[in-house]
Amino acid sequence: MPVTESPLLFALLCLNSLVGLVLVLGAYDLKGLVLGWTGWIAGAFGGGVLGWVVLPELAAGSLTTGGRVGFAAVLVLIGAVFGRALLPFVARFAVAIAAFVVSTLATLVFTVGESVLELVYDPAGPDESVIEAVQVEPIVESGLFSQPEFQQFFLVSVVVGVVAGVLAMRYADLVISAALTGLGAGVLATTYPVWRALVAGDGIALAQQAELSTVLFLVLLLGGAAFQYARHGRNGGPLA
Repeated sequence: MPVTESPLLFALLCLNSLVGLVLVLGAYDLKGLVLGWTGWIAGAFGGGVLGWVVLPELAAGSLTTGGRVGFAAVLVLIGAVFGRALLPFVARFAVAIAAFVVSTLATLVFTVGESVLELVYDPAGPDESVIEAVQVEPIVESGLFSQPEFQQFFLVSVVVGVVAGVLAMRYADLVISAALTGLGAGVLATTYPVWRALVAGDGIALAQQAELSTVLFLVLLLGGAAFQYARHGRNGGPLA
């Protein structure tokens, strides 16, 4: 049996599927827990790196091994506390910033047209990333900012971005819940081909078999959102 041949991989597959299912069905309920534990872990990791790597480097080797361990332990605790306290706020702020940037750029491209993209985006090769291919200088040198029409469109785009950022901050819980639901749907849609191969009698090969099913992802995302809305949106609930 393929399961008995790879018990560890099978356990990992079951764990990933369980996590994905829980996120799809209960992301709204779990958002605080996920952010909390993420804050603990991220803060502890950052404090540990600061105490074990950064401070000894600044001390230029004057710390003993015991002092290094002590610094790392103390900063792990301090970092965990700060991470737990700050991450929920940082997450809301990040959601607002992302909404502002995306809405501003989308509105600007929609109003001004693709000519701006042609000025800014100039990849040198097919393997170059989008970030590396973005050139800001051409749009500055083109004199586009000095044109009154562009200034009006830019102002409108900024206003739209600000409104989107405020709304995203106001409904950050829903945005974070949707992101977690999408994460769970992505996990399930990726493990689905592995389960299909397992049912067919093939061995488990996660790296070769795992592949995102776009249709299943959309179905799970919409189904999870509908399920959570049915649980919390009725009777004036938080999703109403």
